[in-house]
Amino acid sequence: MKLDELHDFGLTENQKMVRAMARDFAEKEILPKVEAYEREGRYPRDILEKMASLGMLGPTVPEKYGGAGLDYVSYGLICEEIARACWICASVISVQNSLVNSGIVKFGTEEQKQKYLVPLARGEKLASACLTEPGGGSDLASLESTITPDGDDYILNGSKVFISHAQHSSVYFVLASIDRTRKHKGICALLVENPSPGITATPLKLRTLKRGNICEVHFDNVRVPRSNLLGEEGGGFRVVGSNLDIGRFSVAARCVGQAQACVDACLKYANERVQFGQTIGHFQMVQRILADMIVSVEAARLMVYRVGQLKDAGLGRASLEASMAKLMASDVCVKACVDAIQVHGGYGFSEDLPVGRFLMEAKVLQIGEGTNELQRALIAEYALGIRSY
Repeated sequence: MKLDELHDFGLTENQKMVRAMARDFAEKEILPKVEAYEREGRYPRDILEKMASLGMLGPTVPEKYGGAGLDYVSYGLICEEIARACWICASVISVQNSLVNSGIVKFGTEEQKQKYLVPLARGEKLASACLTEPGGGSDLASLESTITPDGDDYILNGSKVFISHAQHSSVYFVLASIDRTRKHKGICALLVENPSPGITATPLKLRTLKRGNICEVHFDNVRVPRSNLLGEEGGGFRVVGSNLDIGRFSVAARCVGQAQACVDACLKYANERVQFGQTIGHFQMVQRILADMIVSVEAARLMVYRVGQLKDAGLGRASLEASMAKLMASDVCVKACVDAIQVHGGYGFSEDLPVGRFLMEAKVLQIGEGTNELQRALIAEYALGIRSY
């Protein structure tokens, strides 16, 4: 029995079934392919199609729009278990649901829901969130992409960078300003169809996540129907802000999953690697590393589940709690990856073992959905009363 099965964390029977389903799928359908796909730089489209058939690409979307209608804790469990096997597959779930699907559910018109939400929830289409720009990261209020009204359309111009799944996505969730002098009050959220004339997506040359199709996306006089505006003109920040806690919750859950993968790898290796006549798991220094890893992962898991439980209890915003969970879980994940390499010694850098890859992937999680420096600032500002919901 794995350590995280020794207790239920108050999970319902249905939530346990969701966890078991996601874990079984990850172990049988994803794990055997990940290393080969990484070496080939191959996008896991075949795996995503199977995930879609199980409802993983629309877990929190209401059933009437093609989703599974699950609660947030179940959503977190899916993110955790899939991330335990593959960063990219978990990223698809996180991006598609936390930012795009949730935004359409809350702010979309019925026409937008039928046209975009239904096929996204069913996994018939994939989505990318086009937020980050080449000249800025977390400072979304200063983005330079613009839209200009032109009859029944908007004309979209600008560039976005570090956009996951871009060439495989049929729908882009794009932030652009209709009036840059208004800062965040001029930002709009748009649903942009891909391909469209004027859109180019160019894969970035990265040292890791080569199978993730992470691109720079350029918009050159792209026509977007006004009917594809999500929410109101100038209301893009409200659309994104309402989903930030869900996004950070999903990233935190993914961090727990990858940290748990480090624990699993270390326990297996410590029981197999023999030095000085005994397995290294008998050495106290190795035991100390393992014990610290296990405790920190369990603590992060509890904090993540708490956010899901708060959302399921009807709390409209859980921004403080989500920032805390994302901060702690991503820091725990990076530390677990570093410790996993230490336990494996020189073999931690071998392509035959995954822990070296885990470290580079985990570092991305300290940056995505708001850097950890930003999370610390937000947490302090909430505590000081400088910021409120």
